[in-house]
Amino acid sequence: MQHEVVGNLHIHTTYSDGTGTPEQIAAAAREAGLDFLVINDHNVRVPEHQGWHDGLLLLVGEEVHQPESPHQNHYLVFNAESDMAPHGEQGPAELLPAVREAGGFGAIAHPYERAGRFSGEPVIPWSDWSVADAEAIEIWNYMSEFKSYLTGPLRTLLYAYAPRLAIRGPYRETLTRWDQLLARQETVAVAGSDAHATLYQVGPLKRRVFSYDHLFRAVNLHLWLPSTWTKDFGRDAEMVHEAIVAGRSFVGYDGLAPTRGFRFWAQGSDALYYPGDRCESDRRVKLIVETPATAKIRLMLNGFCVAEEQGRRLEHISDAPGVYRVECYRRHAFRERGWIFTNPIWIGDDARRAGRHEVGQDDPTRR
Repeated sequence: MQHEVVGNLHIHTTYSDGTGTPEQIAAAAREAGLDFLVINDHNVRVPEHQGWHDGLLLLVGEEVHQPESPHQNHYLVFNAESDMAPHGEQGPAELLPAVREAGGFGAIAHPYERAGRFSGEPVIPWSDWSVADAEAIEIWNYMSEFKSYLTGPLRTLLYAYAPRLAIRGPYRETLTRWDQLLARQETVAVAGSDAHATLYQVGPLKRRVFSYDHLFRAVNLHLWLPSTWTKDFGRDAEMVHEAIVAGRSFVGYDGLAPTRGFRFWAQGSDALYYPGDRCESDRRVKLIVETPATAKIRLMLNGFCVAEEQGRRLEHISDAPGVYRVECYRRHAFRERGWIFTNPIWIGDDARRAGRHEVGQDDPTRR
């Protein structure tokens, strides 16, 4: 599980409201150093573009919503065997089970939204929390966050040319909602760029906010796969989809500082456990975090911080069962900003599935 790949989800092309073709987008992703992409166009599925593109794995899903209610309840669909847009016409209650029946899984897109009055963009939240049994939730949407800060002409102009001054991290209410979901079901965290590469205009000034290249160097999803690429599209696509839905991943803001090489694991008496794993032990467990750069590292248990360290390593001994995840922050331009957010390790006797890694095999302490 130590083979790390980096990808970008929630990408729009010219098949919906994006400005790049799949081929152009794949080229930009390769230039940015990504390993895989997932296209999620609005209510349209174009599987003919799936495959290997000169070393980049390109996957195709959808972003489905009701056509008559386009400003709420957007759902990111992955790995479905057919077009899910017809099932979205009746809303989430019909859509979510239909996705599962088609062999796919999904994520609630931009669950909380704000839009500054100069953004020119609508607010598109998830409103139907009576239907919230999705496999995943998009805890960080780069474009969604950015548009919330466009509250005036000067700020809009500044952030259009210096977006890193604006980006701060997932909304706190999104993380709180995720913790609430984790308390009753396994819900994976993903991140999306919501890439459109749209050309915006403020008076006589025009700028493409943001280019695909910029977005692919910003907030990404890092996966841990069981092996290197096989170059067989079917098998490699399966590995990516399995890693996403299992939560063997973390969200990394690579535009702030590179996050490749980050590690989080729990060390039991005879096994190691990683994000997405369940540890059934009722004994004291050591949780370890290693970051590729100095950061404020926060270990969260059931939504509450139980340990914090400024540096590149955190160790914590715990005998409390629950859901453990990590948040990391770095300072930029006089403000603390979100950097890394992991999926959880589940610790407790009631674990329904356990992922075990024998000590000495794939042991990050021996790197």
